[in-house]
Amino acid sequence: MLICRSPVRISFGGGGTDLPLYYKKRGGAVLSTTIDKYFCSILQNNNDNTIEIESSDYQLHQQIRNIADVKLNDTLMIPKAVLKYFNVEEGMHISLKSDVPTGSGLGLSGAVTTSLVKLIGTFKKKLLSKNEIAEIASLIEIDILKRPIGMQDQYASAYGGINFITFEKEAIKVEPL
Repeated sequence: MLICRSPVRISFGGGGTDLPLYYKKRGGAVLSTTIDKYFCSILQNNNDNTIEIESSDYQLHQQIRNIADVKLNDTLMIPKAVLKYFNVEEGMHISLKSDVPTGSGLGLSGAVTTSLVKLIGTFKKKLLSKNEIAEIASLIEIDILKRPIGMQDQYASAYGGINFITFEKEAIKVEPL
């Protein structure tokens, strides 16, 4: 069994400057802190090749027989996108639970994605740094799922604590405070 939890965040300023369309032209910066509320993901092995995803927040349970055939357009699109990114074929049961409600404005989707990237990465025996977790989570949400969002949530959740995050065309830098 693997258990992973990622914190949600409160942003003090700079929201919107983390959108790629903005920061690639002007640069951006965000001051944020994570709080003691989390998104938790739990992975247990299955004896068959079925992937089961259970979300207590949405009261949903789905079974996947072939990850290649999965469509990424429903409520559980983030876990499915992470599973596809890591090309998971092994059977498993994933349970998902959040301390905060969806739509809270606390960066929950970033916490969901970072938690699942760390969980599935660990399952696949990949030792990912905080920066790699944030990069992969951002790639999944912005490029793969085409969500019109910035990247502060993924970086805040992956790094934890109080951070000044700068967004530039060439790089994203996280400075702990």
